[in-house]
Amino acid sequence: MFHSEVFDSSNGTSGVVTPLQVNYVSAGALLPSISTNGMQVSFELPYLAFIAGVAANMVSIRPQSSSMTPFPYPNLNPNNRGTAFESPPRVWDFFRTPMKLLATEEFDIFATQNSGGAQNQRVLCSFSDGAIMPLTVQVNPGGMESNPRTPGRFFTAHATGTTTLTASGWTSVTPSFDQILPAGMYAVIGMRFFSATARFARLAPASGPKWKPGGCAVQAYDSLDPWNQRAQPISGGVVAPWGIWLTFYQNVPPTVEFYATAADTAEEIWFDLVYMGPNFIQGI
Repeated sequence: MFHSEVFDSSNGTSGVVTPLQVNYVSAGALLPSISTNGMQVSFELPYLAFIAGVAANMVSIRPQSSSMTPFPYPNLNPNNRGTAFESPPRVWDFFRTPMKLLATEEFDIFATQNSGGAQNQRVLCSFSDGAIMPLTVQVNPGGMESNPRTPGRFFTAHATGTTTLTASGWTSVTPSFDQILPAGMYAVIGMRFFSATARFARLAPASGPKWKPGGCAVQAYDSLDPWNQRAQPISGGVVAPWGIWLTFYQNVPPTVEFYATAADTAEEIWFDLVYMGPNFIQGI
């Protein structure tokens, strides 16, 4: 399992060699803030698994925590320079080899930019429990033609939202699926998030656990997602590079939290799903 949080603040000119701190967005966060605009590392999710940053003139991203020393802090470059993620996005995916941090220590994000003036630096970080949760069913097994509800069926479901997003904050959106999902339990193994000004998005489960896994959002229909953020067909087989994001029952789907830069009012979401079986839960 994994969980995503955002760092976002207006930084002055730093040049390319003087990192300035990017403040942790504690409003709407699950992990507590600490000390000088940093985040406290979770006991349950102490691994750094993913980093993605975007700003008009962003140069480098530097994550910092005391357990990284005495080695130099990671200096991550290239990143996304512009008002949206580039296509394909420049991201740092450590899910297969996440970096272990110490629980309760401070985790900070620093960044450099060379705009010549102040501008917001926005960075998404995902933290994991160290292991990707594999699928427990075979994807697209034989026999589906005679039994469509065979566990393991893979498909992508499209949903929309019409919520007015909050600028520079998390906004909850209830997805409206184009087609009703058959009764049962589903595993999310990839996501695509879209709105005119969204930078990031994450899932908020309706029936546990509390963690909110997320990724990068796109602002154009032809923009690519981070490669491993989607379920991928490789050599004829569907794989889940980030494992199972979460599971849900069809009558209590997760909400989607968008992090945007303006109050746009139209969202689209694509869920890469695997049908896990006819389990169900009574809606509340």
